Amino acid sequence: NKPDDRSNLTDETKMLFGYQAGVVLDYSFNKVLFFQPSLQVNSKGSKIEETFTLGGSTTKTTIKANPLYVEMPLLLGVRFGLENLKIYGMAGPYLAYGIAGKNTAKVETTSGGTTTILLDSSDPIKWGNETSLSNPVNLRRFDMGLTVSAGVELRNMQLGVYYSPGFVNISPDNSGRELFNTNVGISATLLFGDND
Repeated sequence: NKPDDRSNLTDETKMLFGYQAGVVLDYSFNKVLFFQPSLQVNSKGSKIEETFTLGGSTTKTTIKANPLYVEMPLLLGVRFGLENLKIYGMAGPYLAYGIAGKNTAKVETTSGGTTTILLDSSDPIKWGNETSLSNPVNLRRFDMGLTVSAGVELRNMQLGVYYSPGFVNISPDNSGRELFNTNVGISATLLFGDND
């Protein structure tokens, strides 16, 4: 997962690996067209790394955000092929709600072969729509966007790739940022029952 940072700040967000797990309903209208809603727990997030050297001393700062969402993709798809080998593609909206997560920060400096940790912190994500000095928050809870997926279906196993850009700015008001979740990943789905 990598948030799309559309603010004018100069730091760069980088990809952070996450996971998703959940249950899927696969409803076939006919041999080609199907509907596949699911309910997932989805780990998203990003990291910022900055390194600078001054006077023979190198300081590295690493900041990570790991929000956890309950997410519901509602995907319409098509599948083609033989009985035990099909190609599929599907797309549709997703809705997500932040339920947990943490922010971590680490600052370390290296000089003369010796590394000293100046900061190593971990705090729960504070959710809200507006941030202020008296009540700082990190992210908005609600997210929504589009999921596009394609892959192969081997009997009752789907193996695929997906791309999922968010449409909602998850950065709270007054933060000076615009952040949009963007997920790229691989998926494996086990389907029970007859989906021919």
